[in-house]
Amino acid sequence: MPIAPSPKTYTCPACGWSKTVTPRSDALGPGDYYTACPKCAHVPLTSSKANAAQAALGHLSDQIKRLWR
Repeated sequence: MPIAPSPKTYTCPACGWSKTVTPRSDALGPGDYYTACPKCAHVPLTSSKANAAQAALGHLSDQIKRLWR
């Protein structure tokens, strides 16, 4: 049975880009994990466990993206 990882917020210390991801399962796909900043390619990113508000907004954002595909 797949167990989804907890939501994480990735932040770039160089340009300020940030993204909260809420993986749907334990099989991480594109957009579920970041190692470099997609905006400026800075490595490494800082990551932290998302708080409840960030997790809710990340989940809502993912749902809206799926509706428009």
